[in-house]
Amino acid sequence: MRRVTSNQLEDFAAIYDEDVEIVSVSRPQAGLCETLSQALIRSRRVPQSRWSQTVGDSQAAAGELPPGVDGALVDQIAQASEVLGELLGCERVGVRLETLSAPMCPRFHIDQIPCRMLITLSGSGTEWIPNDDVDWTLFADLDSTQAPLRVEGQIRSLTMGHWSLLKGGKWDEQFRGVVHRSPHDAGERLLLSLDPIFNGSEYS
Repeated sequence: MRRVTSNQLEDFAAIYDEDVEIVSVSRPQAGLCETLSQALIRSRRVPQSRWSQTVGDSQAAAGELPPGVDGALVDQIAQASEVLGELLGCERVGVRLETLSAPMCPRFHIDQIPCRMLITLSGSGTEWIPNDDVDWTLFADLDSTQAPLRVEGQIRSLTMGHWSLLKGGKWDEQFRGVVHRSPHDAGERLLLSLDPIFNGSEYS
């Protein structure tokens, strides 16, 4: 399995390749959003926010974010939603934006959804283990706090500002899903995640 890194949105299509587990695309507005995000963290103006929005609604996030938040963040959420809609054929996207000062998911795990887009707006990126480096016996041991690494395996990190699409446990029957966790001892971070919502499914 491999990760695809790019600066072109069209390369998200590589997520359909059987040997790809993550597609991570750099975006030109990352620096602006980092500056905004750091200001929001300092001001304590970002509570944990969760909502769903229709793909193509460019202003949906504006009604969910704190008053006065710069339009760059609203635009980024709208653009990322459109990417998911075009790529996966979903009409709605679930959005979560939260400031984290401690690991939200401290244990390595797999999201039991088809896929999830993670965007670290400020702070350390999500940690993950390439599937070929996972010790699956250790991963299945719920009493263990040890990272489920094979010998010479490595924990890697998603890059701040990149739009990173991770296959989940329900992507297909051939792939177990990307093993990942929140970074440890990383200080405060602002994390944006987006999930595709398909007909008949709910966002919770």
